[in-house]
Amino acid sequence: MRLNPNRIQPTQSVAAHLSTPFKAEADAALSEFQATRTALERQVRNGEITLKVARQRAAEAAQRLRERLTRQAQESSAAPRVFLDRLVAVTEARRLARRTASLESLQREMIELLRQSIIEQQLATRSAEFEARAFRRPLHGGPPAPTLDSLLSFHETARVAGDEAAMEWARRQLEAFRLRSLGPEEERRIDQATDRPDRVNERTAARYVEALRGRPAEELERFVREAVDTSDSSACVAAFLLAREAPEGLSARWVREVLDHLSRFPDSALSALRAREAQAREEEAAAAAAAAEFAATVAEVEARFPSLHQPDGAEIRRRDEQLARTVDGPEEPIGLAYHRRPARATAPSESEPAA
Repeated sequence: MRLNPNRIQPTQSVAAHLSTPFKAEADAALSEFQATRTALERQVRNGEITLKVARQRAAEAAQRLRERLTRQAQESSAAPRVFLDRLVAVTEARRLARRTASLESLQREMIELLRQSIIEQQLATRSAEFEARAFRRPLHGGPPAPTLDSLLSFHETARVAGDEAAMEWARRQLEAFRLRSLGPEEERRIDQATDRPDRVNERTAARYVEALRGRPAEELERFVREAVDTSDSSACVAAFLLAREAPEGLSARWVREVLDHLSRFPDSALSALRAREAQAREEEAAAAAAAAEFAATVAEVEARFPSLHQPDGAEIRRRDEQLARTVDGPEEPIGLAYHRRPARATAPSESEPAA
């Protein structure tokens, strides 16, 4: 039985994802740099090092930060590498297997090509018949034209009758009808009518993913088994995408089942997944590189210490004299004692009585 994504209703809304998971690593690296910068700033204010030396050390730390984040961004990916490796291995193994195909498999391919050729010939010779059965004349007059309901009704009649040429003609008419301004319900009906197990429908696969995201593991396992057993290309693509973004990762049994059954995926599903995986890796690398560049730029700007100035000898002496003054006790009255300085606003220790 063919899988129908319209029978599955989503149970929860999906929260918006961050642009890249690598942003957390970039923020952590930037926090480490800022801690180093704070220590250098403290040394400058204490007169331990000069501002020139602090800027030089901070610039070196910022350069190390840039090099590290650039290297990590190139290797960053939201999904484990095993998904791409397994997909490439299965695709290459199937390509090599075609070179040594048996006579029986070659005969099956030849029969399929002949069947497609016959359908194309029937589409050319029976187009007038199909138009007469599916087109409707408008009430206000004019030439007959197809409507969504008439095409869907014609497709259902052809499906029941087993007329493959009529079904193919109706599918192509519905795909052309999609270019008009339609609502979500009309597009769903067209997708349902034009869906083919041997071809990937990106909209159907996205509907599967949206409906099954966050569902229990048992339900996902059942979906994976049905997708593989029925060789439904759209469902297989959805199963792979769900496994790729699974929060539990490879520890989930249904995720491992997806990887183990990749060899049973249809050719159309493998081709679509490999193209999507390459594009996803490229987008993730670009997003990670942007996050790394932002963190490195912030570090380089902060390494210049724009608001910090080098204290002179007089400022250091005044600060040392201030720190050397006697601290007023908690019970001493506040007066005009210039040789004393007020106590810091800290909690009294156990040995001191509370004020």
